[in-house]
Amino acid sequence: MLVELLIPLGVAVVLPIAIVAIVFKSVLASERNRKEIILAALEKNPNLNVEDLVKRMKKSEKLIKEKLLARLEHGCLCCLMGVAFVLLSFFLSVQNEFLIITGVALIAIGIAFLVGYFVGRRMLAQEILAEEQSMNKE
Repeated sequence: MLVELLIPLGVAVVLPIAIVAIVFKSVLASERNRKEIILAALEKNPNLNVEDLVKRMKKSEKLIKEKLLARLEHGCLCCLMGVAFVLLSFFLSVQNEFLIITGVALIAIGIAFLVGYFVGRRMLAQEILAEEQSMNKE
C-alpha cells in the first residue's frame, strides 16, 4: 500500500524537481566556468582583446540556444504523450494502471523539461543584458 503511494508520488513530484535542480546546477556551473575562462585569459595576457574572446564564446551561446529549443521540444512532446496515455486509459476504460502511471510520469518529465527551458531562457536573457550593459559602460 505504501509502495503504491510512494512510486507515483516520487515520479510526479521528486523526479521533476530533481531534473530541474540538475539542469539549474549545470547552467550555473557553465556560467561560472565561462567567467573563470575570461579571467584566466586576462591574467595570462592583459593585452588580450576581450571582445574577440566574447565573440568566440557567443558561438557557444548558439549551442546553448539550440539545447534550450531541444528542451522545449522534448517538454512539449512528453506532455502530449502523457496526456495521450491518460486519455487513452480513460476512454478505453482499461483497468491497467500502467497507462495512467506512464502518462503521469511523462507529463512530469515534460513539465521538468519546460521548466528547464524557461529557467534557462531567463538566465540567458539576464546574461545577455548584463553583457550589453557592460559593453555600454566601456
